[in-house]
Amino acid sequence: MSPQTSSPKTSSAETRSPQLSVVVPFRNAEGDLAGCLESLARQTMRGMEVLMVDDGSSDGGPVVAKEFAERDDRFTLLQPSGGMPAGDTGVQQANGRYLAFVDSKGALPPYAYELMVGSLESTGADLAGGNVMCLDGTQVRQSPLHTVPYAMTLKATDATRHPALLQDRMVCNKVFRRAFWDAYGFKVPTTLDAPTAMLLTATQTHVLASSVDVLDTTVYFWRERPGTAARVRHDPADITERMATHAMVRKFVEDTAPELLGVHDMYALDLDVRALVLALPGASWEERERLVELGAEVVAVADESAADRLASIRRLQTHLLGERMLTELLEVLRFEEEEGLWDVPLVRRGRIRQRWYARYPYFDDVERAIPEEMYDVTDEMLLWAEVDRVEWDVDTLIVEGHAYFDRLEVSAVTDSRIRAWMRDVRTGKEIRLPVERILCTEATAQSDQSSVSYDWSGFSVRVEPEFLLDGDEWRTATYELYAEVSTAGRKAVQRLTAMEPAVRWTAARQVDEHVAVQPAAGDDEVFVVHVKRAKAVLTGMRCVGDRLELTGWTRRALGAGAAMVATHRHGNAEVRGEVTLRQSAALRMAEGTGFDFKGTLPLKDLVSAYDEHGASYCAHVLDAVDWDIRLTGEGGPLRLTVASNVLPARYALPSPSGRGREIALTRTAFGNLRGVERSARPVVTAAEWDDHGLLTLSGDFADPEERPGHLVLRRHRSGDRHRVPVTWDGHRFTAAFTPATMALFGTDLPLRSGTWELLAGTRAGEVAVVAEREAIPELPGRRQVATHVFEVGVHQTDALVLHSRPALDDDERGGHAQRLLQQCDYPVYLRSPLADVAVFDSHQGTQYSCNPRAVYEELTRRNPDLECVWVSRDGQFAVDGKARTVQAGSREHYRILARARYVVTNSGMPPWYTKRDGQTYVQTWHGTPLKRLAHDLRDMPYRHTERLDQMEREVSRWDLLLSPSPFATQTMRRAFRYEGEVLETGYPRNDILSTPEWESFGTHIRKGLGIPDGKKVVLYAPTWRDDRHHALGSHGFSLELNLETMRQALGDDHVLLLRAHPFITDRDDVAVDDFVIDVSRYPDIADLYMAADVLVTDYSSAMFDYAILGRPIVLYTYDLERYRDHVRGFYVDLEAEAPGPVVTTSAEVAEAVEQAPGSEDRYADPYDRFFVKYCPYDDGQASARVVDHIFGTR
Repeated sequence: MSPQTSSPKTSSAETRSPQLSVVVPFRNAEGDLAGCLESLARQTMRGMEVLMVDDGSSDGGPVVAKEFAERDDRFTLLQPSGGMPAGDTGVQQANGRYLAFVDSKGALPPYAYELMVGSLESTGADLAGGNVMCLDGTQVRQSPLHTVPYAMTLKATDATRHPALLQDRMVCNKVFRRAFWDAYGFKVPTTLDAPTAMLLTATQTHVLASSVDVLDTTVYFWRERPGTAARVRHDPADITERMATHAMVRKFVEDTAPELLGVHDMYALDLDVRALVLALPGASWEERERLVELGAEVVAVADESAADRLASIRRLQTHLLGERMLTELLEVLRFEEEEGLWDVPLVRRGRIRQRWYARYPYFDDVERAIPEEMYDVTDEMLLWAEVDRVEWDVDTLIVEGHAYFDRLEVSAVTDSRIRAWMRDVRTGKEIRLPVERILCTEATAQSDQSSVSYDWSGFSVRVEPEFLLDGDEWRTATYELYAEVSTAGRKAVQRLTAMEPAVRWTAARQVDEHVAVQPAAGDDEVFVVHVKRAKAVLTGMRCVGDRLELTGWTRRALGAGAAMVATHRHGNAEVRGEVTLRQSAALRMAEGTGFDFKGTLPLKDLVSAYDEHGASYCAHVLDAVDWDIRLTGEGGPLRLTVASNVLPARYALPSPSGRGREIALTRTAFGNLRGVERSARPVVTAAEWDDHGLLTLSGDFADPEERPGHLVLRRHRSGDRHRVPVTWDGHRFTAAFTPATMALFGTDLPLRSGTWELLAGTRAGEVAVVAEREAIPELPGRRQVATHVFEVGVHQTDALVLHSRPALDDDERGGHAQRLLQQCDYPVYLRSPLADVAVFDSHQGTQYSCNPRAVYEELTRRNPDLECVWVSRDGQFAVDGKARTVQAGSREHYRILARARYVVTNSGMPPWYTKRDGQTYVQTWHGTPLKRLAHDLRDMPYRHTERLDQMEREVSRWDLLLSPSPFATQTMRRAFRYEGEVLETGYPRNDILSTPEWESFGTHIRKGLGIPDGKKVVLYAPTWRDDRHHALGSHGFSLELNLETMRQALGDDHVLLLRAHPFITDRDDVAVDDFVIDVSRYPDIADLYMAADVLVTDYSSAMFDYAILGRPIVLYTYDLERYRDHVRGFYVDLEAEAPGPVVTTSAEVAEAVEQAPGSEDRYADPYDRFFVKYCPYDDGQASARVVDHIFGTR
């Protein structure tokens, strides 16, 4: 029996005899559990039960589970008993013939279980597994561990025939036959939130299964929160446990399937040993020695060929580990993270069999004698061949793209040779395509490396219509395009792929009656040219009452059993409708007369099983169900080709819950009809720019009850949001805005660099605004408006996005262009004479704030004619006065730093900056040092991202260091090993906090933030975390303050201002309302100090600044011991010297804030001592003292 769709409310009879049992163990998962359970409630699979097992939660997770159990008969909440693990408790209570397991951090597309159970029903396999995606906020990316195992669908295979299954260490992307599970007595992993914990069970089931269904379709989303570290920092104790698990798994494979041992060992070296290696820098020396011994033992017993299949840098690290060369291994790790791999010079050796070697550390080091093959990167120099643009020239298809080898120069057209041809997929027939070479600077700019140019990797080919003819006739055929590239003695062939949405959705061209040529790219991204002789064509569609009516013609009569059939694309659910045919009076073909048809489908049957209560989580990713709609009858089913004059349509679906849903009738990339059942959403049918940079989006909305007053622009991996007003004319809408001038706290600024999604709030939750698929090729191209370049695009098939980046010229953009500027142009600029120019930079070009701002404003007050320039990384601030801004990385940036007489910054200059004789470099720094800095971090166990060699080079350029106190002077001299001049003046940025008008300033700022009079304002300003480090220059932020706890405790008379640290680049979206205001993008935190009644912080220097105001300070130190003793370390005995209460939970924070007005006497003495020691010069005159010292009285 195949799984079928069900009504939204599942009957008790279905629950009593389920086909599938889904076990969901959870512990302290309140924040994730609802989204997980909602995705289960929305499954189209009939006959399913969900067993939620509370594994000892201390948060609100059980309440969430109970709510699902009370509203849906399929859900049952269980408690472990008798010491049995939570997962096994669920299995014991399961009634289904099939088993599945889900972690609370996971989510599933609605078709997942219908697809996998249906596959098992048809093949009889022991288990079915599918592809996994990582869901990062609302962005989706392929899970690296599942790329190869699920690259293609393989039914009834096994681990011996498909050994890549051993790379899949997850159980949540599978359905198991219960009889198979019980026969071997498998155990549910103790946790489902990490691949290591699932390793044993996943390996056992793969190896012991007699038959496995491998499905290339995504069946599971592994949810990641923006702000969590992309690279996990492993604890040595966890690594020890991981190595023990590896030994157990290896013994199992050796005993059960020795032929798989080599593959297992390769993955163990690549994953488990790699985790051990990454743990070394953050471990103590004693722990390092123990870990090296563990790792060396794994390397020693691994199959000899296992390391050969690793990437070169991994082979090198594995070799060093096996040889116990710890010092060298640590240096290679440092090199990998700080220097990067793509810019490493290559060495070519061998006359006949040429090989390329990377100059990683210790290459050709005679003393260490590391084998040369450890540095061999030949097989990693992949050939990229992509289509960038296609267009029709009458009936000729013009295809433009680029093709190059990684790391091999193509700066001139003669550096490479490109041949191209088409190949008929069915017959193998090949047709040579003449190649024209074209300039493609974009290939270099987007290559994320600086060592080589790919500017002349571009090519153009013309696919003439006669190339596609079979003699004199048009025959249905699919052609793939190939490129052969020869560069520097290396040659390879690659199929062309297409990533650009405009290419993937290019319109077909009618070349003959009933014949169309369709360029397209499928889910595998392979670019094809499809010649299609239509057998059935859709010429019209409309909604008539409660039915969908489709009309068209077909070549075949179809017979008495003719029907219109809609089938789940990923599953077996089927909806049948009537169809009538009559002989066509107008259509004449060589093989006879065709037939007109009219078919219907009942709209109510196109509603899959959906939970009617919960709000949609990530609706545009998780709630769509695709229907393939075909004619069927004698001779088999016929796909319906959508006629070129038929416009897409969307119709509202009946919904018992009242939550708007629709069926969108559109075409696939290959021109066939598809229905997409989904939450109703705005659909953009046109986008255009005007001459002033106004972007106008117009479209329609099928749901008659939804008319949102605005759309939302939300930046990926940040909390940034902007509202876009919407006007309506019936079901049509228009949204117009200027991306270069978006209002932010009273200032018009361009959208920050990055990807911005466009969303709409609906009854079903926040849904993506999508583009009509036929409109995607017509979306406007890149458009420069003022300082930025914007581009309208799509992701996840059709979800609309807007990309933003600074408007750098071709010779400025990308790593290679920057290298040329630094090595070729900047040295020339350094020979130009110095000029009376002062350059200011705050937080590496991200703000107009802090000490540089205060010095600038004092300087220009005294000398308004002095030329001042501010460096801006992304145009995200406006400068008071006459100063101009220069874009960081622009040619003008290099010029101005070369000739400016004064440079003032609070962080540091770029590594390429050369300080000239006659230049004055003032380092103002950006806070009193509570946490350890620079060289004082050497003794901390945690591996830090600061490069001490760069710090030494930076410090050597300073002429003057500002200090707020004797304590800071002594601390910074030691930490920076700085022996130059220190000006102990207090911090200029705090002058405004000492003015008599600061309270009136605060009142004005509150009004600007929209805070009603009479409300108490709490400013939460935590610092950044080293252990939330993602990559160089990238830090995450995890909000550990429970906002709901604060809301409930403080009530309606408080407002919480949330301020993430300027270093934070990745963070989760925070829902703002009357209680929470996200002020992370507010220009200068000093304004927020004046607006706040209470400061809540942790280890931030904000406490030293705020102490000037004498207002209450609460220190929320939830990770005090780890941060102090392992991660960063302190210069201050925080618990002894704190100017306010030190608390560790959100409830304690709320209590301290609530009691703050009455606690001033209690903390008066420590507050005074704190102020005297750390703020001795904060009298409002620091800026004047600094300007006097640097610039004199001018």
